Amino acid sequence: MKLWWKDLERKTEFNSGQALRMGFWILMVVLLILVTQGCGPRPAEDPPQEDEKGLPALCVREGELCDTDGHRVQLRGMSTHGMAWFPQYCNARAFQSVKEAGGNVIRLAMYTDTDNGYLADPQGNLLRMRLAVEDALAVGLYVIVDWHILSDGNPNEHLSEAITFFDAMASAYRDEPGVLYEICNEPNRVRWDEIQQYAYAIVPVIRQYAPDAVILVGTPDYSSGIAEAAASPLPMENLLYSYHFYAGEKDQYLRLKQAVDDHFPVFVSEWGIGRKRDESLALNEGRDFVNYLNEKKISWCAWSLCNKEEPYSALRPECAAYGGFSREDLTDTGKVYYDALGVTR
Repeated sequence: MKLWWKDLERKTEFNSGQALRMGFWILMVVLLILVTQGCGPRPAEDPPQEDEKGLPALCVREGELCDTDGHRVQLRGMSTHGMAWFPQYCNARAFQSVKEAGGNVIRLAMYTDTDNGYLADPQGNLLRMRLAVEDALAVGLYVIVDWHILSDGNPNEHLSEAITFFDAMASAYRDEPGVLYEICNEPNRVRWDEIQQYAYAIVPVIRQYAPDAVILVGTPDYSSGIAEAAASPLPMENLLYSYHFYAGEKDQYLRLKQAVDDHFPVFVSEWGIGRKRDESLALNEGRDFVNYLNEKKISWCAWSLCNKEEPYSALRPECAAYGGFSREDLTDTGKVYYDALGVTR
């Protein structure tokens, strides 16, 4: 004789086991959905600190270039030559070669008052700059927008044109943490207080769109007068001051060393290797200089990524490639540059 309550107990045990198994699988499905959603874009109320290529936003803290978490950052890369003169090297594959060598920044040199410079063709050169910025960001490099004054030694000479240019660039890249601005390449025959006057006019133009962007300010005497800037710095945040140096042409960089020792915010936005003295000596001086920069974590860009027949060029005059450069495409100077890009951070 079967006891009806025994059957009920067995059915109840079977149904309870089923319920536990079903509950387990339901829980797993829910967790999978939550994990998948967690890997998606951040919600609007939590804005990302990196752009789509993983470039952290930068800032200047206590004289050092840092990410927003306070970790020190060293940018190492190449400068183009005049973009209008050597446009073939202002492309993604050329920039990729810098990244593959270990670099993380490209400087885009737009000459102002020269043949084919910005003043001669504002719209064409603005387009050229925009396209090169897009290529640099696409390969994951920081990019410096360089208003490359030289023959027009006083940056105030073309102030209205500079305002128009930086208004266009900063408004276009207001949300790009990878874009830095160099507002005057090499001021010359001009005092530091005149450069300050220019900076007071240009920096707010950029800041209205990109309030936290890092801005480089040129210094007197072709951006070698870092001591004058250090004696009277601009009362603004997220500024770096440019210093330029050419091994084989200048004997020492004592003013740079003093600025570094004083924790003054400096960026060597242009350096190269000349030939006014012995070639092997100049190459050794160049290695010593860039080794010092890498040891001190000073950011730098080397002049220049082109095949112009001059000692500063990274590429041989006969180089026909526009990207994907081989070791044989590099000059002896270029080998020093590219070797220094790959130093372990």
